[in-house]
Amino acid sequence: MYTLLIILFVLVSIVMVVVILLQSGKGQGLAGSIGGGMGGGPSVFGGRGAADFLSKATAWIATIYFVLAIVISVLYKSHAESTQKSLIEKRMEEQKQIPAPHIPVAPIDGQENQQPANQE
Repeated sequence: MYTLLIILFVLVSIVMVVVILLQSGKGQGLAGSIGGGMGGGPSVFGGRGAADFLSKATAWIATIYFVLAIVISVLYKSHAESTQKSLIEKRMEEQKQIPAPHIPVAPIDGQENQQPANQE
């Protein structure tokens, strides 16, 4: 589910960039050429129709983008809280699970037969 949302988020991002780049100011650029600035013939969207369509498409795509961003962040936060722990918590759990190692004491000169007092 999370991976699907990430893929959808990337696709929506790419589409939004393309739609924004198609827009132009004052009817020039690609939106003007799509809208009928290429001669006197009839156009698909009309004179101002392409800009209106691209503006509405941008608004819808931006809404989808923000909704996906919020959903992904909520899913990630709930997943991260349940599975991830801080480094300090991980370290404390490791110390609880690993028994303390037995450290042998090297004999001091002249005391080879004596046992240290803390050995069992």
